[in-house]
Amino acid sequence: MKITNEFKTGIIVVAAILAGVVFYVKTTDMGAKPYRLKTFFNYAEGIKADSIVKLAGVDVGRVENIEFKYTPETKIELTLALDKKAKVHEDSIAFISTSGMIGDAYIGITSGSPDKPFVKEGAVIMSEDPVEMRKLMKKADAISENLDKTLLEVKTLASNVNNVVSDNKTRIDNIASNLEATAVNFKEFSEDIKQHPWKLLMKGK
Repeated sequence: MKITNEFKTGIIVVAAILAGVVFYVKTTDMGAKPYRLKTFFNYAEGIKADSIVKLAGVDVGRVENIEFKYTPETKIELTLALDKKAKVHEDSIAFISTSGMIGDAYIGITSGSPDKPFVKEGAVIMSEDPVEMRKLMKKADAISENLDKTLLEVKTLASNVNNVVSDNKTRIDNIASNLEATAVNFKEFSEDIKQHPWKLLMKGK
């Protein structure tokens, strides 16, 4: 049977593809069973299936599955599929962060203590919930309101002190001025964060 040039070319192409697949499997350990761990969060904004998982800042896997657990309270269960080479200590903590200032959210895992044993496949590791921006802004507004009340009380006290020596009255006036400046600065900070919440995620804060 005569073998055509097209047939020979087809054989070469298929062989090249198979060689590439074998090389990829060997170099990426694609066939290995992942090292699966679980963790729970009360609040997990930005996390989705296939989000990156980092151990001590290095990519080691992905979020494989997300489920809600409602008993005894609502929790978000994350199944993390890690590379077999990754090892997590039993006191390691999972947390949620973002890449850069406005990057995608990912799951970070702390390195843990070297004297602690590594957790086994399927274990649950501790987690630390991120700060909810809504709660942070609510606290900022409450602090700002308290500053206003304190400032008003100090001003009232200063205005009613008729028999106080001049030196002490000056001190009270200075305190009132400092509190007023602090209140203004805090309000400006609070409004800035409301408009640009990503600033809280900046490195080296």
